[in-house]
Amino acid sequence: MNILLVGHEGYLGRALFAYLGRRHRVFGWDKKENIFNISASFLAQENIEALINFSVVADRQSRTYQLDAPADEVNVAGARHLARTLKGSDIAWFQMSTREIFGSVYGPKDVIKTKAGYRPKWLVDETFPFAPQNFYSKSKLIAEFISESHPRSNVIRLSTCYTDFDFSGGNNWVVQLGRAAVLDKSVSLTRGGLQFRDPLHIDDLGRLIERLFERKIFSERIHAGGGKRNLISLKEFVSLAEPAVKIKKLAGGDNGFAFDNRKAFRLTGWKPQVLFRDKIPAIVQNIRLGIAQPAAPGDEK
Repeated sequence: MNILLVGHEGYLGRALFAYLGRRHRVFGWDKKENIFNISASFLAQENIEALINFSVVADRQSRTYQLDAPADEVNVAGARHLARTLKGSDIAWFQMSTREIFGSVYGPKDVIKTKAGYRPKWLVDETFPFAPQNFYSKSKLIAEFISESHPRSNVIRLSTCYTDFDFSGGNNWVVQLGRAAVLDKSVSLTRGGLQFRDPLHIDDLGRLIERLFERKIFSERIHAGGGKRNLISLKEFVSLAEPAVKIKKLAGGDNGFAFDNRKAFRLTGWKPQVLFRDKIPAIVQNIRLGIAQPAAPGDEK
Protein backbone atom coordinates (compact mmCIF):
# COMPACT_ATOMS: atom_id res chain seq x y z
CA MET A 1 0.00 0.00 0.00
CA ASN A 2 1.26 3.51 -0.86
CA ILE A 3 0.32 5.82 2.01
CA LEU A 4 0.49 9.57 2.61
CA LEU A 5 0.62 10.23 6.37
CA VAL A 6 -0.18 13.85 7.17
CA GLY A 7 1.21 14.88 10.56
CA HIS A 8 4.00 12.30 10.60
CA GLU A 9 6.31 14.33 12.88
CA GLY A 10 3.98 14.43 15.89
CA TYR A 11 4.00 12.09 18.88
CA LEU A 12 1.58 9.59 17.37
CA GLY A 13 2.44 10.35 13.76
CA ARG A 14 6.08 9.35 14.20
CA ALA A 15 5.18 6.00 15.69
CA LEU A 16 2.47 5.25 13.12
CA PHE A 17 4.94 6.16 10.37
CA ALA A 18 7.41 3.66 11.85
CA TYR A 19 4.80 0.90 12.11
CA LEU A 20 3.41 1.36 8.61
CA GLY A 21 6.87 1.93 7.14
CA ARG A 22 7.82 -1.65 7.95
CA ARG A 23 5.02 -2.95 5.74
CA HIS A 24 4.16 -0.26 3.22
CA ARG A 25 5.58 2.62 1.19
CA VAL A 26 4.86 5.68 3.32
CA PHE A 27 5.27 9.37 2.52
CA GLY A 28 5.39 11.83 5.40
CA TRP A 29 3.83 15.30 5.24
CA ASP A 30 3.93 17.80 8.09
CA LYS A 31 4.05 21.52 8.96
CA LYS A 32 6.99 22.41 6.78
CA GLU A 33 5.36 20.81 3.74
CA ASN A 34 1.99 22.46 4.55
CA ILE A 35 -1.23 20.47 4.24
CA PHE A 36 -2.49 23.00 1.66
CA ASN A 37 0.31 21.98 -0.73
CA ILE A 38 -1.01 18.43 -1.08
CA SER A 39 -2.16 18.17 -4.68
CA ALA A 40 -4.05 15.66 -6.80
CA SER A 41 -1.06 15.55 -9.16
CA PHE A 42 1.29 14.52 -6.33
CA LEU A 43 -1.12 11.82 -5.18
CA ALA A 44 -1.41 10.47 -8.71
CA GLN A 45 2.33 10.69 -9.37
CA GLU A 46 3.14 8.59 -6.29
CA ASN A 47 0.15 6.28 -6.78
CA ILE A 48 -1.13 7.05 -3.27
CA GLU A 49 -3.78 4.53 -2.21
CA ALA A 50 -4.52 5.78 1.31
CA LEU A 51 -4.25 9.13 3.07
CA ILE A 52 -4.16 9.29 6.87
CA ASN A 53 -4.81 12.71 8.37
CA PHE A 54 -3.08 13.03 11.76
CA SER A 55 -2.50 16.78 11.47
CA VAL A 56 -3.96 18.72 14.37
CA VAL A 57 -3.87 21.92 16.39
CA ALA A 58 -5.23 21.08 19.85
CA ASP A 59 -6.57 24.37 21.24
CA ARG A 60 -8.34 23.33 24.44
CA GLN A 61 -8.16 26.77 26.07
CA SER A 62 -10.89 28.41 24.00
CA ARG A 63 -14.43 27.20 24.56
CA THR A 64 -15.88 29.10 21.61
CA TYR A 65 -15.04 28.56 17.97
CA GLN A 66 -12.43 31.00 16.65
CA LEU A 67 -12.65 31.63 12.91
CA ASP A 68 -9.26 31.73 11.12
CA ALA A 69 -7.36 30.70 14.26
CA PRO A 70 -4.75 27.91 13.82
CA ALA A 71 -7.16 25.15 14.89
CA ASP A 72 -9.69 26.37 12.33
CA GLU A 73 -7.03 26.60 9.61
CA VAL A 74 -5.42 23.20 10.18
CA ASN A 75 -8.25 21.06 11.54
CA VAL A 76 -11.14 22.41 9.46
CA ALA A 77 -9.75 24.22 6.42
CA GLY A 78 -7.10 21.51 6.14
CA ALA A 79 -9.78 18.80 6.04
CA ARG A 80 -11.71 20.82 3.46
CA HIS A 81 -8.59 21.02 1.30
CA LEU A 82 -8.13 17.26 1.53
CA ALA A 83 -11.76 16.70 0.57
CA ARG A 84 -11.35 18.87 -2.53
CA THR A 85 -8.05 17.22 -3.44
CA LEU A 86 -9.45 13.69 -3.08
CA LYS A 87 -12.70 14.44 -4.90
CA GLY A 88 -13.36 11.90 -7.63
CA SER A 89 -10.43 9.67 -6.62
CA ASP A 90 -10.38 6.10 -5.30
CA ILE A 91 -7.93 7.01 -2.53
CA ALA A 92 -8.94 5.88 0.96
CA TRP A 93 -9.09 8.69 3.53
CA PHE A 94 -8.63 7.94 7.24
CA GLN A 95 -9.60 11.01 9.26
CA MET A 96 -8.34 10.82 12.85
CA SER A 97 -10.67 12.21 15.49
CA THR A 98 -11.01 12.33 19.26
CA ARG A 99 -13.11 11.26 22.21
CA GLU A 100 -13.38 14.92 23.15
CA ILE A 101 -16.26 15.43 20.71
CA PHE A 102 -18.41 13.76 23.40
CA GLY A 103 -17.38 16.08 26.23
CA SER A 104 -17.64 14.84 29.81
CA VAL A 105 -19.55 11.56 29.68
CA TYR A 106 -19.39 9.60 32.91
CA GLY A 107 -21.16 10.81 36.03
CA PRO A 108 -20.84 9.38 39.56
CA LYS A 109 -23.64 6.86 38.89
CA ASP A 110 -21.89 5.54 35.77
CA VAL A 111 -18.77 4.23 37.52
CA ILE A 112 -17.83 1.69 40.15
CA LYS A 113 -15.14 2.58 42.68
CA THR A 114 -12.55 -0.13 43.24
CA LYS A 115 -9.29 -0.19 45.14
CA ALA A 116 -7.47 0.45 41.87
CA GLY A 117 -9.73 3.33 40.86
CA TYR A 118 -12.98 3.87 38.98
CA ARG A 119 -14.30 1.38 36.42
CA PRO A 120 -17.12 2.08 33.92
CA LYS A 121 -20.51 0.40 34.05
CA TRP A 122 -20.75 0.83 30.27
CA LEU A 123 -18.59 1.94 27.34
CA VAL A 124 -19.08 4.75 24.82
CA ASP A 125 -20.21 3.52 21.40
CA GLU A 126 -20.66 5.32 18.09
CA THR A 127 -24.31 6.25 18.80
CA PHE A 128 -23.44 8.45 21.80
CA PRO A 129 -24.53 12.10 21.35
CA PHE A 130 -21.95 14.79 20.62
CA ALA A 131 -21.20 17.46 23.24
CA PRO A 132 -17.87 19.14 22.35
CA GLN A 133 -16.74 21.54 25.07
CA ASN A 134 -13.78 23.38 23.52
CA PHE A 135 -12.48 24.81 20.25
CA TYR A 136 -10.35 21.74 19.54
CA SER A 137 -13.17 19.21 19.87
CA LYS A 138 -15.57 21.41 17.88
CA SER A 139 -13.08 21.71 15.04
CA LYS A 140 -12.45 17.96 14.99
CA LEU A 141 -16.17 17.24 14.81
CA ILE A 142 -16.56 19.62 11.87
CA ALA A 143 -13.66 17.84 10.15
CA GLU A 144 -15.50 14.55 10.58
CA PHE A 145 -18.48 15.88 8.66
CA ILE A 146 -16.21 17.30 5.95
CA SER A 147 -14.59 13.89 5.47
CA GLU A 148 -18.04 12.40 4.79
CA SER A 149 -17.98 14.14 1.41
CA HIS A 150 -15.44 11.56 0.21
CA PRO A 151 -17.16 8.18 -0.25
CA ARG A 152 -13.98 6.22 0.53
CA SER A 153 -13.38 7.81 3.92
CA ASN A 154 -13.49 6.55 7.49
CA VAL A 155 -13.37 8.47 10.76
CA ILE A 156 -11.38 6.78 13.52
CA ARG A 157 -11.95 8.28 16.96
CA LEU A 158 -9.22 7.79 19.56
CA SER A 159 -9.62 7.96 23.31
CA THR A 160 -6.02 7.50 24.49
CA CYS A 161 -3.44 6.43 21.92
CA TYR A 162 0.19 6.06 23.00
CA THR A 163 3.64 4.91 21.90
CA ASP A 164 6.63 3.39 23.69
CA PHE A 165 8.59 6.61 23.44
CA ASP A 166 9.26 9.93 25.12
CA PHE A 167 8.18 13.06 23.26
CA SER A 168 8.86 16.51 24.66
CA GLY A 169 6.62 18.40 22.24
CA GLY A 170 3.33 16.65 22.99
CA ASN A 171 0.58 16.79 25.59
CA ASN A 172 -0.24 13.09 25.73
CA TRP A 173 -1.01 12.19 29.33
CA VAL A 174 1.00 8.94 29.18
CA VAL A 175 4.18 10.92 28.53
CA GLN A 176 3.30 13.85 30.79
CA LEU A 177 2.35 11.76 33.83
CA GLY A 178 5.07 9.22 33.14
CA ARG A 179 7.68 11.96 33.14
CA ALA A 180 6.36 13.52 36.34
CA ALA A 181 6.26 10.16 38.11
CA VAL A 182 9.63 8.89 36.90
CA LEU A 183 11.68 12.09 36.93
CA ASP A 184 10.03 14.12 39.70
CA LYS A 185 8.57 11.30 41.83
CA SER A 186 5.55 13.56 42.31
CA VAL A 187 2.28 13.90 40.39
CA SER A 188 -0.74 16.17 40.87
CA LEU A 189 -3.98 14.45 39.83
CA THR A 190 -7.61 15.52 39.97
CA ARG A 191 -9.66 13.03 42.02
CA GLY A 192 -6.33 11.60 43.14
CA GLY A 193 -6.11 9.73 39.85
CA LEU A 194 -9.22 7.57 40.31
CA GLN A 195 -10.45 8.31 36.76
CA PHE A 196 -10.02 5.52 34.20
CA ARG A 197 -8.67 5.44 30.66
CA ASP A 198 -8.38 2.77 27.93
CA PRO A 199 -4.93 3.23 26.32
CA LEU A 200 -4.49 1.95 22.75
CA HIS A 201 -1.01 1.22 21.41
CA ILE A 202 -0.17 2.89 18.10
CA ASP A 203 0.60 -0.49 16.49
CA ASP A 204 -2.95 -1.62 17.21
CA LEU A 205 -4.22 1.53 15.48
CA GLY A 206 -2.03 0.67 12.48
CA ARG A 207 -3.56 -2.81 12.37
CA LEU A 208 -7.06 -1.36 12.38
CA ILE A 209 -6.27 0.97 9.47
CA GLU A 210 -4.79 -1.94 7.51
CA ARG A 211 -7.85 -4.11 8.08
CA LEU A 212 -10.30 -1.43 7.05
CA PHE A 213 -8.34 -0.82 3.85
CA GLU A 214 -7.91 -4.51 3.03
CA ARG A 215 -11.62 -5.21 3.50
CA LYS A 216 -12.61 -2.08 1.56
CA ILE A 217 -14.73 -0.80 4.43
CA PHE A 218 -15.59 2.89 4.07
CA SER A 219 -18.10 5.55 5.17
CA GLU A 220 -17.84 4.51 8.81
CA ARG A 221 -17.22 6.21 12.14
CA ILE A 222 -15.26 3.82 14.31
CA HIS A 223 -14.21 3.95 17.96
CA ALA A 224 -10.72 2.67 18.77
CA GLY A 225 -9.80 2.27 22.41
CA GLY A 226 -7.59 -0.16 24.23
CA GLY A 227 -10.50 -2.40 25.24
CA LYS A 228 -11.57 -3.77 28.60
CA ARG A 229 -8.23 -5.52 29.21
CA ASN A 230 -6.46 -2.16 29.10
CA LEU A 231 -8.71 -0.21 31.46
CA ILE A 232 -6.51 1.52 34.01
CA SER A 233 -6.79 4.45 36.40
CA LEU A 234 -4.32 7.31 36.29
CA LYS A 235 -3.12 6.50 39.81
CA GLU A 236 -2.51 2.89 38.77
CA PHE A 237 -0.40 4.06 35.86
CA VAL A 238 1.83 6.43 37.80
CA SER A 239 2.25 3.88 40.61
CA LEU A 240 3.33 1.20 38.13
CA ALA A 241 5.66 3.66 36.41
CA GLU A 242 7.26 4.69 39.73
CA PRO A 243 6.24 2.81 42.92
CA ALA A 244 7.70 5.60 45.09
CA VAL A 245 5.61 8.33 43.44
CA LYS A 246 3.73 10.79 45.64
CA ILE A 247 0.26 11.71 44.40
CA LYS A 248 -1.19 15.11 45.27
CA LYS A 249 -4.98 15.20 45.01
CA LEU A 250 -6.53 18.14 43.20
CA ALA A 251 -10.15 19.19 43.02
CA GLY A 252 -12.28 18.70 39.92
CA GLY A 253 -11.62 16.38 37.05
CA ASP A 254 -13.61 13.77 35.16
CA ASN A 255 -14.55 10.25 36.23
CA GLY A 256 -12.99 8.59 33.23
CA PHE A 257 -13.49 7.65 29.60
CA ALA A 258 -13.41 4.42 27.56
CA PHE A 259 -14.59 3.42 24.10
CA ASP A 260 -16.71 0.47 23.06
CA ASN A 261 -14.75 -1.35 20.30
CA ARG A 262 -17.49 -3.76 19.23
CA LYS A 263 -18.21 -2.04 15.92
CA ALA A 264 -14.57 -2.33 14.82
CA PHE A 265 -14.61 -6.01 15.78
CA ARG A 266 -17.89 -6.63 13.97
CA LEU A 267 -16.63 -4.98 10.77
CA THR A 268 -13.07 -6.33 10.69
CA GLY A 269 -12.47 -8.82 13.52
CA TRP A 270 -10.02 -6.31 15.02
CA LYS A 271 -9.16 -6.36 18.71
CA PRO A 272 -6.29 -4.57 20.49
CA GLN A 273 -3.37 -6.95 20.97
CA VAL A 274 -0.93 -4.87 23.01
CA LEU A 275 -1.36 -4.76 26.79
CA PHE A 276 -0.66 -1.33 28.26
CA ARG A 277 0.67 -2.71 31.53
CA ASP A 278 3.23 -4.77 29.61
CA LYS A 279 4.45 -1.61 27.86
CA ILE A 280 4.92 0.55 30.96
CA PRO A 281 8.50 -0.67 31.67
CA ALA A 282 9.56 0.25 28.12
CA ILE A 283 7.85 3.65 28.39
CA VAL A 284 9.62 4.30 31.71
CA GLN A 285 12.99 3.25 30.29
CA ASN A 286 12.63 5.53 27.29
CA ILE A 287 11.60 8.44 29.53
CA ARG A 288 14.67 7.87 31.75
CA LEU A 289 16.93 7.81 28.69
CA GLY A 290 15.06 10.58 26.85
CA ILE A 291 14.51 8.36 23.82
CA ALA A 292 12.02 9.78 21.33
CA GLN A 293 10.53 7.78 18.47
CA PRO A 294 13.42 6.94 16.10
CA ALA A 295 13.16 7.89 12.46
CA ALA A 296 11.17 5.38 10.44
CA PRO A 297 12.95 3.37 7.75
CA GLY A 298 12.46 4.47 4.18
CA ASP A 299 10.93 7.94 4.64
CA GLU A 300 10.11 8.56 0.98
CA LYS A 301 9.81 12.32 1.25
